[in-house]
Amino acid sequence: MKKELLLASALASTVGMAGIAEAASATFSGHVRAGVEGEDPDSATDSTTSAPQLPNFNVSISETTDAGMTIATGFTLADEGGAEADVSGLTLTFTDGSSLQLIEAGSASDAHDVSVPSASGEQGVANTSTNNSATGLVIGAGNDNVGFDYATAADAFGIEGFSANVSASFNSDVATTSGTGATVTVENSYAVGVTYVTTAGDSTVTVGAGYHGTEYNNPTPTTDGSSYHMGATVVTGDLTVGAGYADGDWVSDIRQHSGSYAAAGAEYVSGDITFNIGVSAGDGIDEAIGTAATSQEDSYDTVGASVDYVIASGVTGTLGYTQSESKDDGTDVETASGSAWYVGATVSF
Repeated sequence: MKKELLLASALASTVGMAGIAEAASATFSGHVRAGVEGEDPDSATDSTTSAPQLPNFNVSISETTDAGMTIATGFTLADEGGAEADVSGLTLTFTDGSSLQLIEAGSASDAHDVSVPSASGEQGVANTSTNNSATGLVIGAGNDNVGFDYATAADAFGIEGFSANVSASFNSDVATTSGTGATVTVENSYAVGVTYVTTAGDSTVTVGAGYHGTEYNNPTPTTDGSSYHMGATVVTGDLTVGAGYADGDWVSDIRQHSGSYAAAGAEYVSGDITFNIGVSAGDGIDEAIGTAATSQEDSYDTVGASVDYVIASGVTGTLGYTQSESKDDGTDVETASGSAWYVGATVSF
């Protein structure tokens, strides 16, 4: 046994001396978010409390070639409580600051949706699964993993504060399905997004917009996916205000949808304390695939506020409150409407 160990050590040393490439640089980050959430629905159902515990762990890997190009990838081991091994594809960053994402590249439109201030925390009354209102500025976007996303460098095309992305994915060989019982999957997608940052007096203004188009492998829907969003934020000292709007059509499983979403909010930072307030209104009409949009409208509206306090380096406490109202086909859903609160902390590393 001793001879085998000595031989293995000698071989390992020889391989190392032979100039085999060393490992790329890697870093990791993540957080644990834990607290207590209480829900009080408008229905006769009793109020409930729970203790959400949501871990997140990411590994980032990158290396720079002799020519100055950076090659990066990574993976997620845990994402807000779900154990997984989600690889992030490849990103090439060139010496001029532009970048090209390959494999699971995502949507150029998504990369430019404005971050509108809203209440932080894990509070919220769960919505009914039959309510298909839009719930964010990204509406119905879908991509195949075979694709790319190109991002310009800062101040693109000689315009100070301007940046843009363009992306596409292709999978014309995906299995074709048809009929109302078939599950729809993405075939091709195309997207573009832009952001412009400028100053106005003592304020910094950020404007973002994007468009995303999706083609599905099911010929039955009366529409392909098509959505757009626009939004803006204004930062003046410690105060940030913002608003955004999105509208579009999309298809999922055996349903086709049409809806819109609007949000507005404000954030104020005072030392270690951050105050947030936000409102949102989403709507949607969902039909069986191939059916014209004749049903009543779903809607989901929220208003919320929160206070975050930096307790120590990497540790933030949160107190949040949200009020929500859900309607399915125009009818109030009391079990999915009501108020919710959250008290907890996020520990990041």
